[in-house]
Amino acid sequence: MASTNNTKQAAWVAAGSLCAHGFAIVSSMILSRYFNKADYGTYKQVMYVYSTLLTVFTLGLPKAFSYFLPRVELAQSKSLIRKITNLFFLLGGVFSLLLFVFSPQIALILKNPELTKALRIFAIVPFFLLPTMGLDGILATFRQSRYIALYHISTNIFKLLCVALPVMVWNLGYEQALWGFVVSSFITFLLALYLKYLPVRNEGTEKCKITYKDIFRFSIPLLTASLWGILIHSADQFFVSRYFGNEVFAEFSNGSMELPFVGMIVGACATVLSPIFSRLSHEKVDPKKEVYPLWMSVFEKTAKLIYPLVIYCMVFADVVMVTLYSGKYVDSQNYFRIKLITNFFTLISYGPLIINIGKVKYYSRVHMFTALIVVLLEFISVKTINSPYAISWISMLCHVGKIFAMLFMVSKFFGVKFYQLFPLKLIGLIIIPSALFLLLERWVLIDLCHFNSWVVLFVSVIVYVLVYFVYSILVKMDYIGLVKPLIKKK
Repeated sequence: MASTNNTKQAAWVAAGSLCAHGFAIVSSMILSRYFNKADYGTYKQVMYVYSTLLTVFTLGLPKAFSYFLPRVELAQSKSLIRKITNLFFLLGGVFSLLLFVFSPQIALILKNPELTKALRIFAIVPFFLLPTMGLDGILATFRQSRYIALYHISTNIFKLLCVALPVMVWNLGYEQALWGFVVSSFITFLLALYLKYLPVRNEGTEKCKITYKDIFRFSIPLLTASLWGILIHSADQFFVSRYFGNEVFAEFSNGSMELPFVGMIVGACATVLSPIFSRLSHEKVDPKKEVYPLWMSVFEKTAKLIYPLVIYCMVFADVVMVTLYSGKYVDSQNYFRIKLITNFFTLISYGPLIINIGKVKYYSRVHMFTALIVVLLEFISVKTINSPYAISWISMLCHVGKIFAMLFMVSKFFGVKFYQLFPLKLIGLIIIPSALFLLLERWVLIDLCHFNSWVVLFVSVIVYVLVYFVYSILVKMDYIGLVKPLIKKK
């Protein structure tokens, strides 16, 4: 029953994440077509600056909700939520002020004068969005993940209406799109504050025994890891933006994207599992007996869902990019394929487990060494190879190395060999046949029939799904079992 409930909770989170990614892609499709590359690149640079600095100003606090809430009395939950949210208000105000004041310096660093005005328009957004941080962790802890889906669907509809739709209807510029982002952020802010306190609305108001010192003792090591994480995830964006211009950055941004379904599924599992890992760690259970089976179960289910999608996108990367962003972004396929390689190794979120078993310092050190290696190699690459593709390759290889280092700690915790963390037989059953069939399908649709990108995308997906479904039945790969827990029993 617990496993079934976990699956349902993860499904709700995944549904919300799917909508968020879906609306983000639709928005990018519209903006890519209506902006020229320079303006679109400037818009994406604003988002890059925000996402990079966001990690610094959140101080690792979003994860504090799912860590502390399972460990406090229910009557103290409202006080704990209010305490952490007040910190976000303070941090959001500081973030907004600094973003407004130092926008000329940021524009100078990224060699784009247009960024000064753009960042000042956007500057109020952090004050609205930081207090929304941690909402997923709160709702997942109280097993009310259906509201996560509601939140992501509604806020992304508002974002689409405020940002992309006006650009499409009235042919507005990127400045107006940023003003629309400000409006949608305010709406998101109001809804998130309501939902944060919804699970504890009728509970007690006992003062929380968790102090600010306790909160920062947990979050500061995460902040350290997050700071190094900024370098890992934004180094390639920085070097491409600074040394190759905003037009190349526009191509890079569209191609070097997280495959939506991967982030959706892995993120949903992480949101649901984090409070569970926190509780199990607090209760001192046998990890190999109690936690390892949960890990493998999640890994196998995730592999069944993600690997077929990743293989398809690898083979038809050019078709996906042209269909989404138009023919002028066909070169984005190169960044897309490189990024997809990482998805073979990100099937399960190791972070919640490592954090909740108390290995935060190890988590931070791995991020530190990875960040230093990434920056050094990418800097050398810029001065020698001088290719944006080389930067993407370095970023991907270092990211995979970081994942292996984390999984080494996980294998030690479970007391199993490294390869036992992976369902190798299942992986082989998915990857090899899928790759062979998709290559054949590509040869027929593109090389023989010469269909356009929309027709290729539509036909290839339909045929692949049908063939793969039949194949999964023949090899007894249980996909029905993934759906059964989502069906309510009467």
